[in-house]
Amino acid sequence: MEERLVLGICSSPRPGANTDIALAAALEAAAEVPGIRTETIYLRDYPDIRPCQGCYACSPPDQSRDSKYACPMHRDDDMNKIYPKLLECSGLILASPVYFGSVTGTMKMFMDRTEPLLRYGAHNYKYGLRHKVGGGIAVGGNRNAGEESTIQTIINYFLIHDMLPVGSGPQRTPGCYIGGGATTWPNDKDSGKNGILKDALGLQSCRNLGRNVAETVIRVGAGPYEVDDFTCLSPLA
Repeated sequence: MEERLVLGICSSPRPGANTDIALAAALEAAAEVPGIRTETIYLRDYPDIRPCQGCYACSPPDQSRDSKYACPMHRDDDMNKIYPKLLECSGLILASPVYFGSVTGTMKMFMDRTEPLLRYGAHNYKYGLRHKVGGGIAVGGNRNAGEESTIQTIINYFLIHDMLPVGSGPQRTPGCYIGGGATTWPNDKDSGKNGILKDALGLQSCRNLGRNVAETVIRVGAGPYEVDDFTCLSPLA
């Protein structure tokens, strides 16, 4: 059986800190599922991700532009190193610290720059995430400190891309999670960047999420999307 890629993307600016640990726990659990391999992208290693300009150059009405580049406005920035992995993956886990109740600015910049992978994009990138499996992880400084709203932002992103978002699975513990959610305070006060290690419940939710993403990938057979496999419905008159 061909191995499927579950890709993790982390937007924490702190190497080896709590969000990295949470994502690693999820991907380790995902890798335990036969037929799954994992990779991680740390957005801090890609400092030249430029903002979407809202110009729609990635989606001309006649689809006539050079489709070698997802974004014709930023042909040489770091997103061009990430786009191929987004096309390759079958599952995608996005992990972010909670910043003012939502994802980090770095994660939002990444999200915005995936406009070419929507239904409007040039043919090499169009539907690049469609029907793939997604999971969200958020790490906050306190309980009820924006973890759920951050995960919901990630889920909204998946839905806009016509992806299949999943929660943390059928396990009874911790149960009832829409994703992987963990906290670091007050643990982080004395533990530096790894206070999450004292949040057993939160880490378990991340492990459960990773396994659920991987199992769903195998169940639905999500893989690299071929544009020719999908025929658009005729537009409404």
